[in-house]
Amino acid sequence: MSKKITSLDNKEIKNIIRLTNKSKLRNESRFFVIEGLRELRMANSNGFNIKKIFCNSNINKLELIKSEFKSEIIEVNNEVYSKISFRKTTEGLVGIVAQKNQNIKLSPEQNNLVIIIDGIEKPGNIGAILRSCDASKVDLIIINNQKCDVYNPNVIRSSLGAIFSQKIISLENKATLSFLRKNKIRVYATSLNAKKSIEKIDYNSSCAVVVGSENLGISKFWITNSDELIKIPMLGSVDSLNVSVSTSIVMYEINRQNNFNR
Repeated sequence: MSKKITSLDNKEIKNIIRLTNKSKLRNESRFFVIEGLRELRMANSNGFNIKKIFCNSNINKLELIKSEFKSEIIEVNNEVYSKISFRKTTEGLVGIVAQKNQNIKLSPEQNNLVIIIDGIEKPGNIGAILRSCDASKVDLIIINNQKCDVYNPNVIRSSLGAIFSQKIISLENKATLSFLRKNKIRVYATSLNAKKSIEKIDYNSSCAVVVGSENLGISKFWITNSDELIKIPMLGSVDSLNVSVSTSIVMYEINRQNNFNR
């Protein structure tokens, strides 16, 4: 028989609300919150440890959840569930999940693709980039100048669960550059001031692409330390694209040059 919680004053309910809202607590505790059956399944299939699943007592899939997941299952009533859920439409499932220590070793035999997210603040943009990274078979994602916690619920939601299939680490700029040089990975940074368009670069060896915030672009560090600045050719009157869109375009060009078989 699963445990049941009916009070908003319960310590576990207060904790899950704090985990949802507090980036500092997520970083310190190494736990985060996810909502939805698809996301729970993706986390589970990619080796994340789901510690607890809170289920609305009214959902029809309760017995299926109990049989599918090895986690502790806790039933909650409608009042409690409405307090811990953060989606407008929901499946009645919220989980507490342990963050995963990622192995950042890259295979020297393959043509590796690394994406560096440099100071991007909006969760929706980060989540959309993660989705594109999954579609583009990115080998590693590095967060520099972190402005937004990758386990922010809005990042997870906008990634549609792609966050669980990607290797993601957070490093300082200098440590990132050292890692890339050690692995003989060329660095291309996106910039409106670049002289070369993305299609003029040869991507047939391991490379990293730096993408920055829409307001500020990439940091001075990467302008100085990249092997090449690159830009997307624009035919209209606007001079920039949403960062998730531009990242997708660059990754497509890299995969196109490699016949979609990196």
